[in-house]
Formats: sequence, C-alpha cells, structure tokens
Amino acid sequence: MAITNINNTSNAQQETPFMAEAVYAVEKMDEGHTEEKQYQIKNLLDQLFPLTKGSHQDVTNYLLDYHHLVVFFKDGGCSGLRNPGKFVAFTGHRSSPDTILLKDNSGSHVEIMFGQSEAGKNTLSAIDDIQMETCTTFTQDFSLAAMRHWISLLKRDGKSQPKAHQEDKEYTAKNGDDYQLACCFSI
Repeated sequence: MAITNINNTSNAQQETPFMAEAVYAVEKMDEGHTEEKQYQIKNLLDQLFPLTKGSHQDVTNYLLDYHHLVVFFKDGGCSGLRNPGKFVAFTGHRSSPDTILLKDNSGSHVEIMFGQSEAGKNTLSAIDDIQMETCTTFTQDFSLAAMRHWISLLKRDGKSQPKAHQEDKEYTAKNGDDYQLACCFSI
C-alpha cells in the first residue's frame, strides 16, 4: 500500500489532506501487519520530517545531540532532520529517548514512541507508536479555547479502533527546559 508523496515545498494547507490520507492508510491496516505498518509509519515520517540524507526506514538509532535530533544508519553514517526546528522535545535519556516530539508546519505535534528493543548497530529502529495531535476549538465567553486529542496510529482500543485519548503530557524541550502540553489550552 503506497502513501501519496507530498511536494517538499508544501505548506500547512497542503499538508493537512496528506496527513488525513496517510493516517487513514495506516489505520485501516489490520493489527497483524506489523512490518507493513512500520514501513508506512516510517514513510509518513520521511514525508513530514525528512532527513538531510537517507530514510527513516534505514535508521538504527535516534538520539539527541545538544539541540538536534541525530539518526544513525547500519553503515555507521548519520543524518539529521532537513528542518531541525521541527524537533521540539523528548522524554527519556538523550542517548536513548523514550519519545521524540516533532511539530509539523501547521503547529500540530507528532509524538514518536520507542518501545523496548534490542537496538544495535545492525538492528533497525522499531517504533512502538506514533501519536498525532488533533485539536477541537470552541469559543467560551468570547475567548477561543481548544481541547488537545491524541490519535494513535499503531495502538488500538478494545474495539480494534484507533486509540484516541486526552491527557496532559510533559517533555524535556531540546534546550533542557520543561515542555508541557495540557489537554485544554487557550488560543
């Protein structure tokens, strides 16, 4: 199953339909298609958060070097994000993050979660889940507020539907400060 490519010069308006199409492609796959889902998820990352060289498909390790996300490949080479400003925060240790938080052109967050894996120089990095932020806006007493929802692309709920939830999340910003995303916020 192929995910439509987007032009690298796309703006947020062009990115939104692609995101919906990409999310739908991953969500409609059965749970048993783990390898295909990994492929689709990494293809989505290649489109939204391309590397300066190489592909997320070939990454063996993600780590943080000062304020930058750095990836390593089987051949020992490394790369970073083509647009380093899209990396905003993480959880865990800089040399082995539990999660990486990226921000797309529209300002929505994408959280990459890594599971416990036997990562090694020749083992491709496995992504445990990717959660995408969606917001519902509403007006209340002449102020604009929003509710932040997280949609899981790999995890399913008890009814085999994509897992969606609201929760406050805390990260470490790339500069070392706290980075918090509350489920309710003012715009």
